[in-house]
Amino acid sequence: MRPHDTGTSNGRGPVRVVHVVTTLAIGGLEKVVLDLVRYGARDQFAMSVVCLDESGVLAEQFARIGVPVDVIGTAGSVPGRILRLARLLAQLKPHVLHTHNPQAALHGGIAARLARVPAVVHTKHGRDYIERPALAWASRLASRWTSRFVAVSEDAASVAREIEGMPAGRVRVIHNGIDTDLFAVRPPRPALAPRRAVTVGRLSPIKDHATLLHAVRRVVDSVPTFQLDIVGDGPLRPELEALREALGLRDRVHFHGYQEHVAGFLAGADLFVLSSISEGVSIALLEAMASGLPAVATDVGGNREVVVSGETGYLVPSRAHDLLAAVMLRMLSDVAGLERMGRAARRCVEEQFNLRTVVQQYERLYLECLAPTRVGTAMVPPAVRAKSVEVPQ
Repeated sequence: MRPHDTGTSNGRGPVRVVHVVTTLAIGGLEKVVLDLVRYGARDQFAMSVVCLDESGVLAEQFARIGVPVDVIGTAGSVPGRILRLARLLAQLKPHVLHTHNPQAALHGGIAARLARVPAVVHTKHGRDYIERPALAWASRLASRWTSRFVAVSEDAASVAREIEGMPAGRVRVIHNGIDTDLFAVRPPRPALAPRRAVTVGRLSPIKDHATLLHAVRRVVDSVPTFQLDIVGDGPLRPELEALREALGLRDRVHFHGYQEHVAGFLAGADLFVLSSISEGVSIALLEAMASGLPAVATDVGGNREVVVSGETGYLVPSRAHDLLAAVMLRMLSDVAGLERMGRAARRCVEEQFNLRTVVQQYERLYLECLAPTRVGTAMVPPAVRAKSVEVPQ
């Protein structure tokens, strides 16, 4: 399948960008890719996606906006899958290959070299990196052919430089962003209404919902009417539901599964909780703050670049259910403080995590990588060649 061609004003075609991901399952990384293709300048960029493993449930949303999705599949060895990806890229002929996270970087970097793709951009969405010696060596080899490394947080950038050995000059930070127009600020909740918190995310070990459930047990001991909504699905759901029963929280904790639209859940809460042990810049956290929700989040990864303690919420250590519970109780007891921090949270997202600015930063980066000083004017479509040379280095 070839990428869609939206055309340009002079009819000579847009810049072709292919995103490589592991899958299009539910997750923050996948939502970032969806936003990049949904809000991109269609008159200048033609986007398509390649999944290394399987397409996943989000593939339908890409289909709705006319973005093709190809699948390599899990069969065969890593070298075999790299060759299949290289053959596909030779057909698609992208100007830019954009890989997302370690597996995609390993496969995409080498495949792009074999298929002679002019430019490769890689986004590091968190602290993940390849530890297996043989694959780590191959990943470092692939990184040599990567034009630019993007980290979604300063924390992820430090991992890229200090642990993975990426040259500082090729690493830059572009924080994730959201469309704030999709999230109206929730109305103030009645002072006497039962207090309610919400968390949104995949039910996987890295999100550490078990610590959150233990914290909720302590909160309920002090505030018996307290409620928690857990929005999201994943492999740990049966285990977490069993823990809810063991903690006696059947009537206090509600599992809602995956929800394409979460605004309603955010609007009905007093605060947002994120108990992860690792994060890049959480899309769920940004969406909650855009809804006017203060957040209590673990002090890991990019969370400290989003939440300002005492202003937009609070940060707590990871895996510390007692401290998490104490902070939740303190926030819930201060209705005026919840409203004040919620307003500040909305302003923070509007000013610092605007999705349209993020998309423009990536598009400028694509053109920068295709500038004549790097790959030659013949590789840049005429429709954008003039713009590509104007992009500041």
